Amino acid sequence: MKIQKNTWMSVTGFVLIGVAVGIIFASNMRWVTLGNAARSESPVLLESQREPSETLLRLQNTSQAFVEITKEVLPSVVAIYSTKEISRPSRQGSPFPPFFEEWFGRRFQEPTVPQRQTGLGSGVIVSRDGYILTNNHVVEDADEIRVELHDNRHFDAKIVATDPLTDVAVVKIEGQDLPTARLGNSDDIQIGEWVLAMGNPLRLNSTVTAGIVSALNRNIDILRGSTDSGNYEIENFIQTDAAINRGNSGGALVNLRGEVVGINTAIASGSGFFAGYGFAIPINLARKVMDDLITKGYVTRAYLGIGMLPVDENIAQRYGMEHVRGAIVDQIMPESPAGNAGLRRLDILIAVDGKEIVQPSDVQGLIALMTPGDKVTLTILRDGKRREVEVKLGQRDTGKEAPPARDEGDVISKLGLEVENLTDEIRGQLGLDKDAQGVVVTRVEPFGAASDARISRGDLITAIEDVKVRNVSEYRSAIRKFEKGKVVIFHLKRRDTETAAFVKLPR
Repeated sequence: MKIQKNTWMSVTGFVLIGVAVGIIFASNMRWVTLGNAARSESPVLLESQREPSETLLRLQNTSQAFVEITKEVLPSVVAIYSTKEISRPSRQGSPFPPFFEEWFGRRFQEPTVPQRQTGLGSGVIVSRDGYILTNNHVVEDADEIRVELHDNRHFDAKIVATDPLTDVAVVKIEGQDLPTARLGNSDDIQIGEWVLAMGNPLRLNSTVTAGIVSALNRNIDILRGSTDSGNYEIENFIQTDAAINRGNSGGALVNLRGEVVGINTAIASGSGFFAGYGFAIPINLARKVMDDLITKGYVTRAYLGIGMLPVDENIAQRYGMEHVRGAIVDQIMPESPAGNAGLRRLDILIAVDGKEIVQPSDVQGLIALMTPGDKVTLTILRDGKRREVEVKLGQRDTGKEAPPARDEGDVISKLGLEVENLTDEIRGQLGLDKDAQGVVVTRVEPFGAASDARISRGDLITAIEDVKVRNVSEYRSAIRKFEKGKVVIFHLKRRDTETAAFVKLPR
């Protein structure tokens, strides 16, 4: 009995202690229930009501910046609807049975019917009286153009002028006090900074996406071959991962200051839809072209009169360069500004007016911003020494200017090259003079060193370094003069042009 009594007293004691502890906790905490929440006399402090951290506040500030920028810029971004008439084969196909084609071929033209093709793009209003900046490919060959504003107003538009070489166009609507965008300075943008892409992708009008600047001065060869202008297209795109799709072309790429720094133009994708790689024309280039189109109806361009190759590992090794960057002068046009100033073939451009040159497109982009008559200072490497050459830019004549930069492939340590002696028959086939000397390239092995150096079938090798080559025997002898692994210069004649290839001899 004594044990049971002690046990009962122990249990009772624990219960009393628990009640006391509960009273203490209850007195220090405000319990919230559905019944007494409304009767609470003082504010209830919940976990969700704590002040956000400084990190969260910074993120909220960035988010709010996106909101404010969108409110400011989006009204100036328009949708552009274009219509043009095209001819397509009739759905009925050929009026003749299949066996006609088997015996006579496709000699009979299939009937065609006119059709109206519609397109959608974007544009940016740059003046209150209705000038709109967009892409050339958005309005090219359009018979009718209709513009829809962010506030759902519609206007008929006319083309002011276009420039296929930069894919820039200007159209105009008749309006007053229209919302306009502020244009920034694309030279100030940096890789990694936030940008917003605004436009009308896939007929989803007034769409805003966010991303960063992924790269600068991209040359993606999207314009080359799309015009009949002799392959003088200018490409030095801003790359971004802000989502861009069909219909975004001509829209705005905007920085966190609410300034347009680029005109959205293209994507790189295997599917035709956004895959993380979008490209925009830098606004400095677009604005210069736009000003010329509005004031003169065409673009006045400055030029150096040179052809360039990118500096690769072979070239850097050949000239003892610490870094693989720059543009090597491959061609100089006769009586060109560069030639008159003393620039030579195989000079390596490393800066223009103090701005570093990483690749040939950097030179093209900088010269494109200048006007004929401007003077530029070119910093070059010649014979291993740094020099400066001042050039007075001329006015570009497409018929006289040297071809633009070419990209080189990967370095492969195999020569992969076969040549033959030059004969009168081969001279005639290649359109060469009767006194032309050298060996003709008859085969280039894929992925070999010669292929990497862009030597092509039909090229005429006239010399290797300073050793002249007139036949296969001299060609072989010339190669034996140089150490294996050394980068040597192959002097070539390609159609009407003299050029050079930098070949690393296989070990």
